[in-house]
Amino acid sequence: MTYEAQGAQQDVIDNTAPVRVVLGGAGTGKTTTAVAAARRHLDAADEKLVLRRQAAQRSARRTRLPAPERVLFLSFSRTAVAQILDRSAGVIGPMAPRLEVATFHGFAWRIITSFGQHHGYPAPQMVLSEAQRLFEASTSGSGLTYDDLLPAANRLLALDKVRDHYSGRYGLVICDEFQDTSDQEWQFLQRIAPSARRILLGDANQCIYAGFKKIDADARIANAMVLPGAAKIPLPPLSYRDPSGTLPAAAEAALRRNFAHPAIRTAADAGRISVTDYTTGNGHAEVIGLVRAARRASHTVAIFTHTHHATFSLSDALRVEGMTHELVGEIEAYGEALAAQLALLKFALKLPDSRVRRTLAVYVQATEQRKKKVRVPLASQMLDPSTNTVLQNALRRLARDLRDAVGSSELPDTDRLAEVITNAYSTVGASRGQETWLQAARQTRSALRKLADGTGIEAVEQEMLRARDDALVGTVTARRAPIQVMNLHQTKGREADTTILLLGSDEYHGPEHEPFPTGSKLLYVVMTRARKTAHLVVPDLVHPLWRPLVAALR
Repeated sequence: MTYEAQGAQQDVIDNTAPVRVVLGGAGTGKTTTAVAAARRHLDAADEKLVLRRQAAQRSARRTRLPAPERVLFLSFSRTAVAQILDRSAGVIGPMAPRLEVATFHGFAWRIITSFGQHHGYPAPQMVLSEAQRLFEASTSGSGLTYDDLLPAANRLLALDKVRDHYSGRYGLVICDEFQDTSDQEWQFLQRIAPSARRILLGDANQCIYAGFKKIDADARIANAMVLPGAAKIPLPPLSYRDPSGTLPAAAEAALRRNFAHPAIRTAADAGRISVTDYTTGNGHAEVIGLVRAARRASHTVAIFTHTHHATFSLSDALRVEGMTHELVGEIEAYGEALAAQLALLKFALKLPDSRVRRTLAVYVQATEQRKKKVRVPLASQMLDPSTNTVLQNALRRLARDLRDAVGSSELPDTDRLAEVITNAYSTVGASRGQETWLQAARQTRSALRKLADGTGIEAVEQEMLRARDDALVGTVTARRAPIQVMNLHQTKGREADTTILLLGSDEYHGPEHEPFPTGSKLLYVVMTRARKTAHLVVPDLVHPLWRPLVAALR
C-alpha cells in the first residue's frame, strides 16, 4: 500500500518520547501509522549502529556491537495480527523481518518455550485447552492452561538473563488496543524490554471486553499517561476506512444511543447500512443472499454473529452452499482437530498411544463448548462403547478404513489416508464446525506428504503438535479469504468492503440495561468495520441493545 502520513499521524512518527499514547477512533490509521513509526525507529537505530561500527574501526580495537534492533508489535487476537501484517507490508518495506507481530499469549508462549526448560517449565510443554481439561485430568501437571501463560512468562521475565535478552532485542514495543489490557497483561507489557520505547494505541470507545475481562479503559489510559516521559497524541476523527465519514458518524451516534441523529438516517438513505428481516429459520438464507450479492460486486465480506454456536452453524451453512470462507477465531476447535487427526494417523500406522477416542471427544467438546464447562453427550459417548451403538459402529468403520489405507506395504497410500482422515468428520457424527476440521486436514495432508518423502513419524508428530499449540495461543495467522465468519468479539482490527451482522432472538448481552454503557461499544465497533456497506440481519424479537438502531434504520 502507499502510505502518506497526514497531520497528527506525522506527529506519531516524529515524536521520540519514551511513551507515545496514541488515541484515535476506528479507521483513523493508528495501526498503519505505528508501523511507519517502527520503520522510522529502525532506520534511526541502524544509523546509530553504523556510526558505532565506524568508530570501532577507527579505534582499531575489537568491539562487540549489538545486533540490529527489532520492533515488537503486540495485539490481542491472531485475526488482528493477520490484518497488521497485511497493512504493514508496503509501509515497513525491507524492514519487515525485523517487525515481530504477536498476540499477548503467543509471545508469552514463545518466552516459555525459549527459556522455561531450566526454570520450572521442562520440555515438552503443551497448552491445555478448556475442552481438553474436561477429559484429561491426568495431564494437569504436564501442561499450561491459557490462563497460566502470562503468569509463567511474567515469572521468566523477572530473571536477569531473560530480561536482558529481550531488552537487547527490542528497541520499540507497540501495543494495539492497549485500553483492553487487564492488570496482568499491563504488567506483562511493562516487563518486556522495559528500557525500550513504547507506542500505545488505544480508543476507549472500542473497549468491548470490559465485562468479562473486568477492565476500565479510561483508567488504563490514565495509567499510561503517568508512565515516565509519556506524551499523548490524539488523532483527528477522520476515517481512512470510510473517507466519506458516513458510517463512522452513524456509529458515533449509535454509541451515544442518539438514534434520532441525522447521521443514522443519512447512512440508511444512502444505502450504506440496511436491515434485512427474517421471520422463520435462523437467518442463514438471508445472509447467504447478501454474501452472493456482495461477491458479485467483488466485495470482501465479513460476517459477524454473537455466539460460538451461531458462528459454527453459519459456517456449516456456507459450506453446504459451496462458499469457501475463513472461520475466524475458533482456535480451540482448530487446534484440537489437529490433535485428533494426528491420533487417527498414528492409529492407521499401528503406533502406540494413539488415543483416538479421547482426542475425538476433546475435538467434539471444543466445537460444542458451552458456558457451563460440562461434557457434551456426543463427546462422552466417544469414550463409552456401551452407549450410542450407531456411533460405535461408525468408529469401527473408521478404524477399518484407516488400516485399509495403510495396508501391508511399508509405505502407506498417503492420498487415500488423507481422504479418510478428512472424511472422518462426518463419519463420527460431529454436527458443527466442519470448517475447523477441514482447515486442520490441510495441515495433516502436508504432514503426510512429508511422511511419504521420508520424514520420520516422530518429526511429523512434533510438527503437528507444535502447530496445535501455536494455534491455541494465537501464533498461527489467519488464512486470507474473501469471506470471513467470526464472533462479534473477534471484530476488532478487522475490516471488509461489506459487513453482515446476524442477530438471534435468544441472545444474552449481559445484565446491562439502557443506556448500555458497555454494550453500545459493540454497536460502534461493528458499524465501523465496513468500507462500503453494512447489513443487519435480524429476527422479529431483537435484543434491546440493538432494537433502537434497527427501528431507526427502518
